[in-house]
Amino acid sequence: MKQMAFALAFAGLLIAGESGASPLERGATPIQFTVHPETTYQTIQGFGAGFNGIAEDLVNTIRSEYQAKAYDLLYGESGVQLNIIRLTVSPAANPILNEPHHGWDWAHDEGTQQELAAIRPILKMHSGKAALLDPKLILYAVPFTPPPYWKAGASPQNPLSGGSLKPENYQAYAEYLTSFLLYFHEQGADIDVLSIQNEPGMASGWASCVWTGEEMHKFLKVLAPMVRAHGLATKIMLSEGTNWTGAWEHLMPSLSDPATAEFAEVLASHSYEIPKSADPFVDPGRDKFRQAWEETGKPVWMSEMSLMQPRQEDDPSINAALKIARYIHLDMTQARASAWIYCFAIFKTYPFPKQPQQQIGSMGVLSPSDQSEGRLVVPKRLWAIANYSRFARPGWKLMDIEGPNYEHTGFVSSDGKSFAIVAVNPMDSRVRPISVHYGFGARSVRDVEAHVTSATQDLASVPVHGAGPHGFTAELPPQSITTFSGGLVP
Repeated sequence: MKQMAFALAFAGLLIAGESGASPLERGATPIQFTVHPETTYQTIQGFGAGFNGIAEDLVNTIRSEYQAKAYDLLYGESGVQLNIIRLTVSPAANPILNEPHHGWDWAHDEGTQQELAAIRPILKMHSGKAALLDPKLILYAVPFTPPPYWKAGASPQNPLSGGSLKPENYQAYAEYLTSFLLYFHEQGADIDVLSIQNEPGMASGWASCVWTGEEMHKFLKVLAPMVRAHGLATKIMLSEGTNWTGAWEHLMPSLSDPATAEFAEVLASHSYEIPKSADPFVDPGRDKFRQAWEETGKPVWMSEMSLMQPRQEDDPSINAALKIARYIHLDMTQARASAWIYCFAIFKTYPFPKQPQQQIGSMGVLSPSDQSEGRLVVPKRLWAIANYSRFARPGWKLMDIEGPNYEHTGFVSSDGKSFAIVAVNPMDSRVRPISVHYGFGARSVRDVEAHVTSATQDLASVPVHGAGPHGFTAELPPQSITTFSGGLVP
């Protein structure tokens, strides 16, 4: 809806059939925005992606000569510079009898060891003097299902799918999750955040488990004290519902009870559309999470999003990138998300479990372009995320931008000396660039730079011609994501 209004507002001014001059060259009046670096909101914790169950795609599917490039594009200096790793808690660890310490054999669990192998190069990149970016990665883990023998009502054909955890097994499952945290601590890779369940409201065709909000509330009373009793600093996350509205419904019982509210330390949701929604981008639940952040100060995370709907082959184009940029903007500005995590670090197209004739793609920041040859494709969505993650670094804050209701997301550094503004122009190539002006009031700006992702550019540096002492004027190319960055002077 917003995109249509955007087009109508500028069609008469910007249609390509007019003179070849740009709006600035023709003296067009720029759209005015006022930037308020002194008005800030949540502190950014970072951007990430998942290794849940698909870690082998990075280690085994991509040919060895491309693996170093893949790691660098994801976590090094040349790409998206992610700092959050989403791991899966395997449901298949075997018990160790008479083991007083943690009781579960994670060292011989295949899924756990695959994930450790996949993240070790990242841990090395971010350790000690070899750290390229932030010295501390954030590791967060999420179970997709408990061990199936503790559930009731699971699929007979696939016990990992569906069902719910029996209440009499809450204690045992809490011990299982705590032992997972202890094992990673022993490996020198502490888990910073532990989720209770991935998408608790849905019994999917893959590993899943259904919880009500009240069941999560009761289990939290068992799990959180156990984690703390072992001296672990791991924060507990919930509820990771499929969309913001569903996540809020599952979160409410725990957040409303003073006895458990303190244990719900990270408030999280996925950012998939509400079924049968007229506009896939609209979700009233974002407002609930924003209000919770305002009232409690607890961090809000968008912990999974991808373009798996409609089910289709991977879309590496700028069209998918623009959609993702819009989700980032809405999740950060409306829900106050301080962390934003794409579904997978790398993903190849798979048949959908319940409908094998349909494909699910566009779920990885990276993806193999030719699975038989193991070549690497760098989709536009990587650079779209990079327009945010390369500039809004951990410790920065979301800042207020006043003006027309377009997708302009502002950030300011913790010391107030630097800024970044990400502007999305979804209009197609028939529409000319849009002229915009950002005014900073009494504050002065310096060294303004612009980086553009479009159909032909990948976070490309472009000149900014209209910089002045208290703001700057620039153009937003059609179908582009532009990040402006620079310094602030009191």
